[in-house]
Amino acid sequence: MNIRPRAAAIILNNKQELLLLRQQNPETGFEWWTLPGGGMEPEESVIDTIVREVAEECNTKCRPIKLIYMSEYVDYTIDTHHLGMFFLTKVEDESTIKAGYDPEVEVQYIKECRFVSKEEIQASKIPIFPPVFKEQFWEDLKNDFKDYEVYHRGMITEK
Repeated sequence: MNIRPRAAAIILNNKQELLLLRQQNPETGFEWWTLPGGGMEPEESVIDTIVREVAEECNTKCRPIKLIYMSEYVDYTIDTHHLGMFFLTKVEDESTIKAGYDPEVEVQYIKECRFVSKEEIQASKIPIFPPVFKEQFWEDLKNDFKDYEVYHRGMITEK
């Protein structure tokens, strides 16, 4: 089984809206929201991964500040155990943010990159991954991440 470490950026604007990517599978049409981020390259640090991924996917420079969540899930369909690290991250200039690209795929999944409110996320029919960002994140944020759970176990896709 492959182990795939991933790192993602939790970026909030002054309205407490979360920077998200709306992605769509070009073959199935399935859509989802996700945070900017992706897989670590060999010998790349977690911080360098976030900086690179935010630059690629959101066209902006950032600075990761603090580890907020860790998650994991196993996907037997691709024989991979995913480990995710989610960092509270600051951007240098919000005016540069726009949908970027994923260099790992020929046909792009990224359709939109923008700040999304808690209300819009919770009302949306489009799922958000990981699901902690639909409800629990907003409670944790309101409580300034005091006494919150860092670890979130995700789904296990059966063999």
